[in-house]
Amino acid sequence: MKKTFLLLMAALMMTSAAWCQAQERRVVWITIDGLRWQEVYGGADSLLVGNQDFVSDPAATRSRYMRASEQERRELLMPFVWSTVSGTGWMAGNRRAGCMMNVTNKFHFSYPGYSEALCGYADDERITSNKPVPNPNETVLEVINRDPRYRGQVLCFAGWDCFPAILNAERSGLEVNAAQCHSLSPHPTATERLLDTLLDETIVQFQGERDDAFTFHYALEAMRSRHPQVLYVALCDVDEYAHHGSYDGYLDAIHRVDNFIGQLWNAAQADPFYRDRTTFIVTCDHGRGDNAGNPREWRSHSNRYKHSDETWLLTFGAGIPARGMLTSGQYYTCQIAHTVAKILNVPYAPQHPGTRPAITF
Repeated sequence: MKKTFLLLMAALMMTSAAWCQAQERRVVWITIDGLRWQEVYGGADSLLVGNQDFVSDPAATRSRYMRASEQERRELLMPFVWSTVSGTGWMAGNRRAGCMMNVTNKFHFSYPGYSEALCGYADDERITSNKPVPNPNETVLEVINRDPRYRGQVLCFAGWDCFPAILNAERSGLEVNAAQCHSLSPHPTATERLLDTLLDETIVQFQGERDDAFTFHYALEAMRSRHPQVLYVALCDVDEYAHHGSYDGYLDAIHRVDNFIGQLWNAAQADPFYRDRTTFIVTCDHGRGDNAGNPREWRSHSNRYKHSDETWLLTFGAGIPARGMLTSGQYYTCQIAHTVAKILNVPYAPQHPGTRPAITF
């Protein structure tokens, strides 16, 4: 009888462990600096793609990205998003379809936008510039990293050298690999050592930032070798090409980012640690000016440029219904932090009047 009881208890424990493992959730959160909803949902802009002020070879750029219909253009620009995410996930922010998404901060540029997304509210009193001042507010990643279930399991990779300040790496204890930083792995792989060498030998194109390819490959290798439960990846090339007035460079950077998202998704689905347990969150920090009135305004963003507060959000993977592109509703960037916490079942309730509830998918 005792032996039977012990066997039953062992079976129950194994079943319970398997159930708990099946319920574990992972998150891959990707931010793309300055990517307009107009290109996400409409593809290449017909008013810009042939403008010689912004495109070095209009004929070649039209051939790569210009087609008659909006659907064809967006599928050409972001093939992974429109072949996979649109059919299996949830997509907000297509204003032409009737769905709105906005930042709530009053500045409409990067540090305030990232802080809002990561903290769950805008802090217009203290986050007022892009200077690398340590964030006085706790991000949701800091709170997640403090949870015993996720301690040391939150890894952050970013192109911009302001991210250690945005995430307040010194206070939070988060591992933040940004800009010209080498791999922070305690046991770097051969791939990471090669990336370190190439990073040192590559000319910096944009001050304070590294090429998105380095950020992506550091993140992908960490995903494969270290298996973080939460992976945050902040890409920046899209915004830089826009500020430099290169619309063809901007489109190429978007196309490349789409490929990076697809590779991260495929890596997750090929790995039992992530497969069918991982939710992907993809968004931006702000919008940009609209070229309809002034063909140069797409290059810039701030509260001086109309539409700079307009954002978007893609989610797919574990726990996300296949609703596709939404045609109604109003969403806010400040909801993302609460949504990530809810996915991971981490209590998160910052006491700030600007907070909004997690998104219900």
